[in-house]
Amino acid sequence: MRVSVSGKQFVFPRSCACCGAYPLTELTVIGAEKNRRARTQGWTWEIPHCLKCKKHVKATEILFLVTLALTALTVIAGFVVGLITHYWTFGLATGAVTLFTVSIASWIAWRILRAKCSENCWGLTRSVIYLGSSGSCHSFDIKSGFYASDFVLANHHKVVNASPKVASILRNTSFGNYQVPRRMIRKGD
Repeated sequence: MRVSVSGKQFVFPRSCACCGAYPLTELTVIGAEKNRRARTQGWTWEIPHCLKCKKHVKATEILFLVTLALTALTVIAGFVVGLITHYWTFGLATGAVTLFTVSIASWIAWRILRAKCSENCWGLTRSVIYLGSSGSCHSFDIKSGFYASDFVLANHHKVVNASPKVASILRNTSFGNYQVPRRMIRKGD
């Protein structure tokens, strides 16, 4: 769920953003953009996670990078074999078989990582992703439904550009009856 909030400091609920367990550690979300004077401005937020979820998120990121590197090496190796042997079909076949093997090994590793997650985990990847900003309006993509709801409730005074889902979360609260999420627009739009 996309949640847009205005400000610089936000309340991130004290529960694991992935599974909802008590958080003992954090994962950093980083964002940066250039302002009008071509200066880069950066933000970091610490998102609470339990140890188990932080471990599977980091393992997933490493697995993705290793799979990407092995895929690139496989394609390059196929071309090199084709160049050395002057049999392009042999080089391409070698590359295809190796690529298939890398794909199967990667799929098995993803399945093993998923099996180690608890049933409450949102998924293997990060559950809170920073999408960017426009001035002081920052947007987050929060994959976990319960954490998105808690985040919206904790930052209800800062919510802008509320989607229908975010507005329905606010409508079900006592303070939501008096708050109208405002629309932020740029000058000239």
